[in-house]
Amino acid sequence: MLKFKNKKITILSGGSAIKDIMFELLTYSKNITRVVPSTDNGASSKILRECCNILSVGDIRQSIAMSIPHTQQNKQLVKFINWRFPVKKYIFIDELGKLILDKNSVLYQLSDGLEIQKELFEYLFLFLEKVDSINLSNGSIGNFILVAAYFKHNRDWNEAIEKLETLFNCSSKSLPIYLDNQYHLKANFYNGTVICGESEISAFGANSKHKIESLKICQLQGNKFSYVNPVVNPKVLKSIEESELIVFSPGSFFTSILPHLINNELPQVLCQNRRAKKVFLVNLAQDSETKSFTAEDIMQIIERLAHEKGYVLSDFITHIIINNHYNQESFFNSKQQKQHYIQTGDLDKYLKEGIEIIVGDLEDPWKRGEFDAKEVGRVLLGL
Repeated sequence: MLKFKNKKITILSGGSAIKDIMFELLTYSKNITRVVPSTDNGASSKILRECCNILSVGDIRQSIAMSIPHTQQNKQLVKFINWRFPVKKYIFIDELGKLILDKNSVLYQLSDGLEIQKELFEYLFLFLEKVDSINLSNGSIGNFILVAAYFKHNRDWNEAIEKLETLFNCSSKSLPIYLDNQYHLKANFYNGTVICGESEISAFGANSKHKIESLKICQLQGNKFSYVNPVVNPKVLKSIEESELIVFSPGSFFTSILPHLINNELPQVLCQNRRAKKVFLVNLAQDSETKSFTAEDIMQIIERLAHEKGYVLSDFITHIIINNHYNQESFFNSKQQKQHYIQTGDLDKYLKEGIEIIVGDLEDPWKRGEFDAKEVGRVLLGL
């Protein structure tokens, strides 16, 4: 029985990890808000962030594109939003101007026939007005449109995102967890190394195989990072407060999921919402940040964070959902790289806190290492 049909759902996730599950949930509810990280400082997002003194927009763009209804015409719109410049050493901003003015260009081909072509190009023209010099290498058109929307709509990210969602007729809402563009992640590793910056943390963890001991939000002031008590986007808090189902979705644990909880405001609102089902959907496989981690290890990190703030784990999580991999330890993904399933560990100890443990066949048998979106949706909506 689908208990959450058309009920208020909030998903706290990374950029694209929940894509298929999100599509499935949208077939049952149009009242979904996706909360995404806003501390990315890598690749083309880093260039835009530093040049325009704005939030990282990559995850926001992915979330918005994900919520555009699946119609034939919208295929063109999503292709347009996701189109990127090639990866080259340097691409001058004049190249974007040339594409906008050339009616034979790829941008005209991708937007040809779209009713909102005029509005899309107006945003791109505004982007050119606001940005003097920037390297467009690997830059996404959707990111440029988001930046322009920010400047056009009172330098207010919530308003800018809402305007684009209306323009694109999106089926769900997207919100960045933090609005301050100077927030960055800072990780302390067990070997004593301290790393600032989301992309640097992921890279160091993957290359060194060292585990993260603790994670904080810090603020860049001049050339120095200092710890801060981050302020959460008020609309995120309102969404958590009103939700009947709250899902911590798949994604990189330390850089995509945990940042939602390393503040004082969201844990408090999360705890106060006693009517909501609060679900942690455990990743199928270990990633570079969670090598050799079990689901128990992940829960212990959240539990420790909860205790530090004066809560217990059940204040944050009422249900833990994990895939039943029948004790199989590893598999080969599509790139022929060996990956390891996240083992359960001892989750039964959380039963005494009233946390429900759900073990199910959640892996897509045709796509090893990926969730079966329909099955995950059935479990979530049946809680």
